[in-house]
Amino acid sequence: MADIEQILNGDRGDVARLAADAAQVPDFDSLARRGRGRRTRRQAGALAVAALAVAGIVGVVQVFGNGDGDVRPGPAETPSQTPSQTPTEATDGPGQAELAAVVDSDATRMLAMAVTPGDPERMAVLWQWEDQRWVLAWTVDGFATRSLRAVPSGSSLTPAADGAFVLREGWEGAVLRLIDGDGLSDPVAVSEKVEPVGAGEVPVVLAPEAGGTQVIAVAADGTGHPIPVRAGLDSIQAFGNRLAGFAYGDGVTYHWSDDGGATWQDADPGPGEYPPLVVQSAIGQDHAIIEGGDGATLFPFVAIRTASAAAPEQWTRTEAEKVGDHVTIGGAWNEDGEIRVLASRWNDKDRLVDAGVWRVVGGSLEKVASNPPEITDHPDVAPFAFEYVDGPVVWVLGNKTGEVWRTTDGGATWERFAAR
Repeated sequence: MADIEQILNGDRGDVARLAADAAQVPDFDSLARRGRGRRTRRQAGALAVAALAVAGIVGVVQVFGNGDGDVRPGPAETPSQTPSQTPTEATDGPGQAELAAVVDSDATRMLAMAVTPGDPERMAVLWQWEDQRWVLAWTVDGFATRSLRAVPSGSSLTPAADGAFVLREGWEGAVLRLIDGDGLSDPVAVSEKVEPVGAGEVPVVLAPEAGGTQVIAVAADGTGHPIPVRAGLDSIQAFGNRLAGFAYGDGVTYHWSDDGGATWQDADPGPGEYPPLVVQSAIGQDHAIIEGGDGATLFPFVAIRTASAAAPEQWTRTEAEKVGDHVTIGGAWNEDGEIRVLASRWNDKDRLVDAGVWRVVGGSLEKVASNPPEITDHPDVAPFAFEYVDGPVVWVLGNKTGEVWRTTDGGATWERFAAR
């Protein structure tokens, strides 16, 4: 630990030497365990209503009006241990060697990622060393080369048009910037005109405020505008050109828009155990939410509510089957009409029985065989990011720091990619 602390706080004359050894710093096992524990709480908390800021950093957005998704390349080749550094604009902050030491250490944790839909070679990742520094790493070639930059804590990422990304700086997100192979842009110029998300624009969810949450549509030319959002709407997410969220009052009301915010529909799913979890569903697909959030660290599977796209006002509630153990949900999505979840089964002594990908059949779960199985057979399994390319693409963290895995077939097979 002393080496990294010296890098972050000490004599800059030692930075280059220490950076070369950053991945070899001793005694990080306990820190890694603590990081995994925090990651588990963060991922579970992102499913709860209270963790709106965290939920906003999950890369689930697709560029509106750009859903052809013909390109689906294979996994990136494993990069060398010391990727080349693409120069970035000069700043008064830490140098590149300091940032590399943070990103390349096994004691850092991956906070969020965004991927250009259909092109996993283009990726942006947020890393954190303890609670001291957030570092953005991004690449256009699968991390054969990369760019690094210190960013404010609380920042988030959203994939944008033309292979770029939108960086929301800090928890408040008052400044948005585009990231591409040339570096970071000037702040996005946000107009006051409120209009729906247009073709080639991407919705970026800002931090919640009193009265609701603002969403900004950002275009590839560095301009943006607010979109119409109903007052009091929280937990907003975008997936497959559908916007969805909840409003809370006497109960919970589910809201969605399939036209970029031009019109909104709502439905009362009925009383139940909340906060709920939205099953990621694209425009035109049936609706589903899962009950069970305890508002703390876990998301037990209590019941599922579904409504067809043709009759969204008619909801059916199915309670989870009681099988002697209990289930916690990490995330859920609509896989060609089937609801899939990443979930864990626990016995009455809170010991893990099984974990992985499951399909929801009524109120029961049926295991989906995954290859390789070790990617999803651990208790903190949860989606780390979503994208939509002619169907859902689900990303999870790997068992090794610095790798992520994706599935394009509902969890049956997984591909590995470098993340730094």
